[in-house]
Amino acid sequence: MTTKRRRAGLALAAITATIPAMSAVTPVAATSARAHDEAASARLSLPSHYTHRAVHRLAQAEVVVSGLDNPRQLAWDRQGRLLVAEAGHGSMGKPGTCFQGPEGELCVGPSGKITRVRHPATATNGKPNRIAKGFLSGASPDGTFAVGSNGVSQGPSGPTNVLVSHFPPRVLRSAELSAHQNGRLLTLDKSRVANISGYEFRHNPDGEIVDTDPYAVLALHRHKLVADAAGDDILRYHKGRLSVWALLPGDTKKVDPVPTSFARGRNGTIYVGTLYSLVPHKARLLHYSARGKLLGSRNGLTSITGVAAGPRGHVFVSQLFAGCPEGSDPNCIPGRVTDIAPDGTRSSIPVPFPAGLAWSRGHLYVSAWSIAPSSGAFGNPEFSGQVWRLR
Repeated sequence: MTTKRRRAGLALAAITATIPAMSAVTPVAATSARAHDEAASARLSLPSHYTHRAVHRLAQAEVVVSGLDNPRQLAWDRQGRLLVAEAGHGSMGKPGTCFQGPEGELCVGPSGKITRVRHPATATNGKPNRIAKGFLSGASPDGTFAVGSNGVSQGPSGPTNVLVSHFPPRVLRSAELSAHQNGRLLTLDKSRVANISGYEFRHNPDGEIVDTDPYAVLALHRHKLVADAAGDDILRYHKGRLSVWALLPGDTKKVDPVPTSFARGRNGTIYVGTLYSLVPHKARLLHYSARGKLLGSRNGLTSITGVAAGPRGHVFVSQLFAGCPEGSDPNCIPGRVTDIAPDGTRSSIPVPFPAGLAWSRGHLYVSAWSIAPSSGAFGNPEFSGQVWRLR
């Protein structure tokens, strides 16, 4: 395993490998002792006697749609409908599709999807309306902690874009899967737009060990931005060409930034959420100009996996593992969505394993149970991937 892979991981080492053995069938290695401690607290939060309904009451949330497959990035289409990137469930342990990676067993299959919610402001307990299927996906044998079609975005013009993770080509060959999508930016019909992982292999912008995991996409008026979580950079796609838009600060031999999420702020500025190697309270919300100049950051956060710009200069972030410090209540379910005011004041509500965020017309939407397949995580069908409406 390379040094960089050990620090950032498949960017599901960003997500997947950080919780060891939350069930007997998913033994996954931790990336650090502190991540292991948080994971141990998280593991204690999952017995069936403590369901997500208790969290709903605390968060005053409504379930918009459930039965999702590892829901990640949320985005709006031009008709005001909510798009949900589902990373899939791998192959659910199908023989011949699994391999032992540095962070545990991963099973690959064409199970990634994109769901569209037609009326998200009023929908309640809906079922997924999948508008595209068959994207590459890799997950634990029980379908948890997937990577695959992690990102989705539709800009002011042009097609909807889907961003797919990169898997070792030998793994795809052994599972008899095509590499057509591998590490690429695609359209809904799987036409190839840009080879994101190929750029890392050719150029390695940060100069460290070559590693790649495309994770989030933001389609803007004239170009698209793509976060390579394991490459620790933001790429710009414009007129058929890729270039480096930003190299993230804090990229060292001990800690990788690991960009996971985007939001467009005021005056065309861009927010970027980071994991910072899952070290508690070390993640940063980075604020960039439209041209990629770092303007500032909000620090002291934990494992950011979603960002949304709200009203009056507020910014919302998902913190995947926040809220369950070592020695906390064993009934604690990890995950917080935090509202950061312009003056830096913060308030948080509990959401289990939150990821993508989207804001519109007074409502905040979040991917909840973002590490869960449609059948539910850890043997509990109530823990399926979901989208919640918080306001």
